[in-house]
Amino acid sequence: MRQKDEAKEQQILEAALQLITRTGLAGLKMSDLAKEAGVATGTVYIYFTDKPALIQRLYTYLVQKSLGDLEAGIRETDPVRVKIQKLSLNYLKESIEHPEYAAFFEQYYRSPYFVETAESQSVENGLMQPILNLVVEGQQQTIIKEANPELLVTLVCGMLNELAKQVYYTGQPLSPQDWETTFSVIWDGVKR
Repeated sequence: MRQKDEAKEQQILEAALQLITRTGLAGLKMSDLAKEAGVATGTVYIYFTDKPALIQRLYTYLVQKSLGDLEAGIRETDPVRVKIQKLSLNYLKESIEHPEYAAFFEQYYRSPYFVETAESQSVENGLMQPILNLVVEGQQQTIIKEANPELLVTLVCGMLNELAKQVYYTGQPLSPQDWETTFSVIWDGVKR
């Protein structure tokens, strides 16, 4: 049996993302994926037993990529408001720079491929934990509303996702003033 190469797996996953962006999840065929990735069809099956396994792995891969840099530039000594502002801006920038991630996630969550596995839940929980911890920290300092932290994160992320779509589809960059207005609305929504 051939050894799996991490770079080759990543090459296949990136090709799958590009193909899904063009054809949708339903249009994804393993033979087309092999062509897109520049590998033999058999090579794809060495890494992924079938299409559902590929899609599950792509989900985990994209969650790791999209949430990995959320804490960039945040210092432990920053006040909660500043931490939330930096984290929100990092999230927005990632969403604007990689609209294909959001397109995949929207299709995935509405597809029969959406299945909570131990691996996907573990990855998502591990990466979301710093965000949830920040909300809980703010609640403990009586700065953030007493509400389910997951609900607050979902509301903020939903707003940022919609703003990223607007920036992407209009082609108009977000001005610093627009960002300040956006964050003001976010902050007013989560603070006590």
